[in-house]
Order: sequence, then C-alpha cells, then structure tokens
Amino acid sequence: MLLLLLAAPALLLPPHPSRAARAVACASAGPTPEEWREFRAKLIAGGGLSGLQTTANADGGAPVPPEGEAAPPPQADDVAPANLELLKAQNEDLWNEYLLGGWAHESPLEAGGLLVRAPLPSQLAFQMRHAPSSHWGAKLRARLAAAVPSDSSAAETQRILSQWQANHRYCYRAAEAMVEEVMAAVAARASNGRVAAADLSEGERQMVTLFAAAQEEWQQVCLVVSASGEGNVCVAINRPLAKAVSERLAALILNGAGGAPPPHSADVVSKFVRAFGEQAGVYVGGPTAQAAPALLVHGHDLPGSTELAPGSRLFTGGVAAAIDGVLAGEYSPLDFRWFIGRHENLPTSGGAWRAVACARPVALKQCLGLPKPLWHEVLELCGGELAELSRMELLKRDDLQL
Repeated sequence: MLLLLLAAPALLLPPHPSRAARAVACASAGPTPEEWREFRAKLIAGGGLSGLQTTANADGGAPVPPEGEAAPPPQADDVAPANLELLKAQNEDLWNEYLLGGWAHESPLEAGGLLVRAPLPSQLAFQMRHAPSSHWGAKLRARLAAAVPSDSSAAETQRILSQWQANHRYCYRAAEAMVEEVMAAVAARASNGRVAAADLSEGERQMVTLFAAAQEEWQQVCLVVSASGEGNVCVAINRPLAKAVSERLAALILNGAGGAPPPHSADVVSKFVRAFGEQAGVYVGGPTAQAAPALLVHGHDLPGSTELAPGSRLFTGGVAAAIDGVLAGEYSPLDFRWFIGRHENLPTSGGAWRAVACARPVALKQCLGLPKPLWHEVLELCGGELAELSRMELLKRDDLQL
C-alpha cells in the first residue's frame, strides 16, 4: 500500500499505456534516494506511520505518540542552538538546510551515515542484551541477577531482570561500577606503574583492552565513506587538526608522506595554500593510511568527485575543482574538509560503535570549536536511548558551558 501511495502520480497518466511506459512513469514518480532517507527519518521519529503528516496532524503539529511509547526526538534547533549559530557563520546554506531538516536516528550501517563510539559501560550493556556469550556481558547480567531478592520466584526473577535490562540508565551505572572495580583491582597489582599481563586473568586482560580502546576512540563520530560485505572505511569528523594550512601541511594533504611519486605538482601545492592557507578544516580521520594523501569530503558535485551513496549529496574527491572554486570565489574554504588517515572495518556487532543515519548538514558541518561537542549533538538528535546516554555523559563534564 505504501509503495502505491508513493507512486500515486502515475495514476494521472492517460489510460492504457504500454507496459514499458507504465514502468517508466512509476519509476519517475517514485521517491528519490534523498526523499526516501527523509521519509525513513520521519517514519522512525514518529514511531511508525504516525511520524508522517496525515489528516490528524495536517496543521503541522507534532504527532502525539501512543501511550507508553517514547516521545519523538527533539527539534534540531533545540538540541544545540549555539552550534547552529556557529554553522550559520560558517555556511549559511547548510544552516538553512539544518533548520529545515536536521535529524538523526539509529540505522543499519550505510555509506553516507555515521558510526558513533559508545562509552565502555554502554558497550558492555549492549553485550549483555545482544551478545550473551560475551565474557563481560555475561558478568554484567550475573551482577544484575545477584541484586534480585533471594526469595523471588523464577518468574518474578525473570520479570525483574527483564525490567532492569530495559532500563538504560540503570544498566549503564551497573556496568560503570563493574568497570571501575575491575580496573581498580588491576591497578592494585601494578609495580612501578606497570602491570604484567601474566598476572591478569583472561577476563581482566580483555577488560584492559576494551578500556584502552574506549579511551583511544572516546566520543568519536565517523562518517562512513564506504560499506559493503567486505568491511567499511570511515573518517572521524570530530578530530580537528588544523584551521589553517602551511606549505608543508599542504604538501602532506595533497601528496601524503609515503615516498611515492607525488600526485600533485609544487604549483598545485602553492595554489592550495592560496586557497586554504588562512582558513581550512583539516582533520585526523583515523589511525590507518596516515601517510596517504588526505581524503576530501564536501557537498558539491564537482568534476572528479564521487557521491558516497545515491541521493546522499555527500562527495569525496575533486581536489583540483575545489581549489579552483575557492580561488574563484565560488566556494568558501569551509565548504570542504580534508581528512588525514582513516578507520577501517569498525565493528558494530559488539556495541562499541553505533550506526546512525543523519541529515546531510549533520554529516557535512565543520567541527571547529563547537560549543556542544558533535557527539552529544548527534546522540540527542537521535533521541531515546542515545539521547539518554548523552545526558549521562554530560553529567561528567564541568568544562562545557551549555
């Protein structure tokens, strides 16, 4: 029924067209990939078809969720108003686009989407719910079970555990306490500030590895450049490296540091400095391929560029056209971001990384001096569990003026 509604304009064609004509007409009347992404966002935000505008909310009012369901995510301009003001100063077109439709929600991994790093307590709570064979997920489940009153029946125990496991805040706090206890026990065995791996159990070694990875990747937000059954390639979009470019940095961005014949001449490097020398967005994209030329990401369909996914209007490449466009005054230097290094094959099955679909301006905006960190902005746009996770993490910060 939904597909028929989306193709309804085809019903206005003259009667009895050929089968081929009908196929072409239906295809042209269907949604573009970009329209489908926005439709999906509305569907999820409204908890189903109630997220679409119908006669019940045709006046533009927000749909009221059925009793017992979570409220929809907040409006984009309520999440990070100071970030919006900065975006307006950097790129007014993106600012307008954000106001008209700034959204994010959890989704399957896809090119043009995001991967957001979860804190370790959230990762372990995810494993408790979705990976029952994981060591620390099972430990957390046992920790919750131990808190159930001992005189509870089997049915009552299961009911209580199900209720507790559905409480994201409770599970987060329980996992956080477990991590602190394990890491304190590990630290107590240190000699001269070092702990011998042989002195640790297999579970403790695993916890140390998980803890170190969570620290290294703390609150990273990554743009998915490519995703397939063979893996994914992403770049961290909230790890800025430089806001201006020297001749040396320009050479590194364009030609890398791998010792191979440089793809760009000294003249192109000089042009790059003229275009981006005083204002630029340069980021550490990840730990892999840092000696390779930087990846250019932007929102313009330039000669030599490639769209990440059909309809996403997110592009990579087109270096020469970007340089010429900035020098000609057609584009602002902040329309473009340069990523040195990348992440490869970030895992989503264990809860360390959460896949998020988002509106184009969320993925394209610069992350240079944001008043509210991008990680919090994205999670709060998602609403639900991720927004609650953001709020719990914000309670630990006394360095932000929000």
